[in-house]
Amino acid sequence: MRIIIADSAGFCMGVRRAVNMVLELVEKDQEPVCSIGSLIHNPQVVELLRKRGVKPVSSLDEIERGRVIIRSHGISPRLREKLEQKGMQILDATCPRVARVHRAVEKYSGLGYLIVVLGDPGHSEVEGILGFAAGRAQVVQSPEDVKNLPAADQVVFLAQTTQSLQKFEAVAEALKSRYPGLKDERLIIINTLCDSTERRQSEIRMLAKKVDALVIVGGRESANTKRLQEIAVSEGKPAYLVESEQEIDFDQLRGLKTIGLTAGASTPNWMIWRVYEELKRMSLGEQKFLIRIMRQAARLIAILNIYLAAGGALLSLLALKLITGQAQLFPALAAFFYLASISNFKLIFSPRMLSIIEPARGKIFSDHRFIILYLSYIGLIVGGLFIYPAGFRPLVFYIGLCLLSVIYQTRFIEAKKRAGAWIRSLVDFPGSQNIFSAAAWSAMIALIPLLGRKHLPASAWILFALFFLMTLGRGIIQDFRGLQSDRMVGRQTLPVLLGPARSRMLVHSLTSSAMLLLIAALAAGVVKIPAAGIGLGLVWLSAAAELFARKKLIPGLAAEILADSGFILAAAAGLALSKI
Repeated sequence: MRIIIADSAGFCMGVRRAVNMVLELVEKDQEPVCSIGSLIHNPQVVELLRKRGVKPVSSLDEIERGRVIIRSHGISPRLREKLEQKGMQILDATCPRVARVHRAVEKYSGLGYLIVVLGDPGHSEVEGILGFAAGRAQVVQSPEDVKNLPAADQVVFLAQTTQSLQKFEAVAEALKSRYPGLKDERLIIINTLCDSTERRQSEIRMLAKKVDALVIVGGRESANTKRLQEIAVSEGKPAYLVESEQEIDFDQLRGLKTIGLTAGASTPNWMIWRVYEELKRMSLGEQKFLIRIMRQAARLIAILNIYLAAGGALLSLLALKLITGQAQLFPALAAFFYLASISNFKLIFSPRMLSIIEPARGKIFSDHRFIILYLSYIGLIVGGLFIYPAGFRPLVFYIGLCLLSVIYQTRFIEAKKRAGAWIRSLVDFPGSQNIFSAAAWSAMIALIPLLGRKHLPASAWILFALFFLMTLGRGIIQDFRGLQSDRMVGRQTLPVLLGPARSRMLVHSLTSSAMLLLIAALAAGVVKIPAAGIGLGLVWLSAAAELFARKKLIPGLAAEILADSGFILAAAAGLALSKI
């Protein structure tokens, strides 16, 4: 079974803005916040926000005092006035596009126009729009409803932002027929549809032509999600709406060659990943035995960080070849076991994050937690055995690095509050994980095997700096995948702190700095010519940064390979050049 993911899937601008605003608020001082109704129409996100202190309320009677956030759908002026009378601190997360509708309705109702709104009666966005119309608005759902509109000498037509363009245009034509005597200044048509909504709806029409069926991820209360399902069905393709991967009925999809996967505007990327992973898992049973075994083995290699550790081991071979003239196997094996074990420790101590962003990996680490934990400890011991032939000092530093890496992941007994965030371990310090991991990686690959010497050559420090910049860039790229979920659970990565645009520029700055350092070191003769192969890995990382920053959804196994292949390519190119 082939699965095609729609490019436009994931949070729309208005939803992302509302979620980010409320998260910034709770991250700042940890005080509870109320939202009038659910902040967005996605039960999983609402539940995570509830755990962060964002409580949805159905009426003002449930609020006595404190802070309240206005969700992206907006509210009526009357409701805002009531909140102000209660002395509430208001944070307005109304989508700018919805606010534009409010301003237009308020303007034209004040001029005596009949306001015609294409929308779903009772929907919170429509109720908010009607609140600005001073009783001069009529809601329609189809061209047929236009026949029942009252007589008017001036009319304004606009829409709930998530309506379809086809329906909007059809109702606009019906209005021209209903009021044939009104000229343009008396019959004003304003397209208030969200660009993101239009793109999603256009994309699902095109996607429906390429697939046998569609799976749409989103809350059942979400109007735009239900509309995507309606459009898919109207295109003649079966479409199944699910709120989570647990609702997938594979019997409905069995035997189909191609499945389209998309989502509503309130669905976060990590929920789409979860559904994708479940679809892939289910589809494995339909594949031939040998292919199924090979795919399972590939997934396991990625899930247990074997591919990642292999890249580090190859870089260690290259580093020692460049520095000593010999590609030494034992230090490379030590690097392999250290990197695989420490990477697995990181995941073992992040069960909540895994359960959100990577359920397939999370299930393996949850079901086999103690086995993976013990194997990781054994891996560190085996790494020590392989580093021992390099000398006593390298072994001592290796043991120190292992202890520091484990302590870094360990939770403190009591949580401490610092700068608005709860610090339960060193890993909770904002942005520290990327920097610590890069330093540990680079030391293990380029420095520790050489500590038995009296002096470290300049080439070792140059390679340490190059690998540090590469590893730091790779860590930032990987964190692009979990940007939404990291914020949900309060994890302070560099993309969370800086935002995706600045983080992308940071990766480019790191790779550019590394490239300049490499060129200077080659020109000065500090490192040998085969080090030029590292440049290929830097180019790969820079390209991956663009892909991860611009493409919202990259499936789990593909993402692992894309992010980690920079190390494989750098080492392979360097080792190949050393043979010439």
